[in-house]
Amino acid sequence: MKGATLGIEPTGTTHRLTGLEADNLLAFLALLGLLRSLDTSKPEWEARVAWHGAPPATELRLAAAVDRENMIAEVNAGVRQLGEAYGFDRKDLKYTVEEFRALAREAQRGRERGRLVAALASDGAVRRSSKEGRVETTRLCLLLGQGHQHFLSRLTEMAQREREEDEADLARALFETWRYEDKDESFRWDPIEDRRYAHQFGDPSESRNKIGTVAGANRLAAIGLGLLTSAPTATGLATLGVTGLRREQVVVCWPIVGAPTSLSGYVALLAHPWLGDEHTAPELAHYGVLAVARARRYQVDRYFNFERARIQFL
Repeated sequence: MKGATLGIEPTGTTHRLTGLEADNLLAFLALLGLLRSLDTSKPEWEARVAWHGAPPATELRLAAAVDRENMIAEVNAGVRQLGEAYGFDRKDLKYTVEEFRALAREAQRGRERGRLVAALASDGAVRRSSKEGRVETTRLCLLLGQGHQHFLSRLTEMAQREREEDEADLARALFETWRYEDKDESFRWDPIEDRRYAHQFGDPSESRNKIGTVAGANRLAAIGLGLLTSAPTATGLATLGVTGLRREQVVVCWPIVGAPTSLSGYVALLAHPWLGDEHTAPELAHYGVLAVARARRYQVDRYFNFERARIQFL
């Protein structure tokens, strides 16, 4: 527990989340997954997250006296429970309107399943360039089958993973500086995953030059993704926290909140119209927001990545 717990009081506990950096999209999605998992397994703990300082550091506050080991055990239990909603009939997020409509109807039988499907796409938004009438998908899907990288199969694999080291992986992702030593597959949400030839000492496709992943962070992020609902608009599919439709530049925005904030609070801020506009974002300071992070999506050859976010302090 050394270095992880700031203090245990009769009315609650505060844990410093050293592993989560404010300008890393993967870290923010993992943060959403952490809160969602705790709200599922231990809602009475009233999990809240606050940021402070520059660069912003984050801490988890619980309304109960809970040590690190018990907290991680409950996070793991929440992930496994939420992971039951995952599972698809194909590897990639490629559906026609009729196929996705059938998937959405089937998902109505379960609340968490419905939230997940709603985060992925909508039968009301169709890709203009698709001859088959495929639906538009969330801009957070960067794996389209290129290089044998399959989004839906990877999403299910991470959400439903059950291994002996799961709790240790979660603890390392939350409480330690990331070392990228795991061999699990990722979603290309971490800016370090941009491995272009021109930026490397050796061939990045060779095993000896490849970096690993942070399994615990990717597992939590797979759960956090299910909160970012997508909906059709007159100009294309809109996703919570994402600016840019169709051929516009895609940017993911998220709030850095100084006040202890619940999961529902973060979701409400992600939906706020001021979040994506640099001119109106300073008004969010009235809600305790210290800064807004913005990560741009870009493409190199066949692959998509997100850059390290630019932080706008308010």
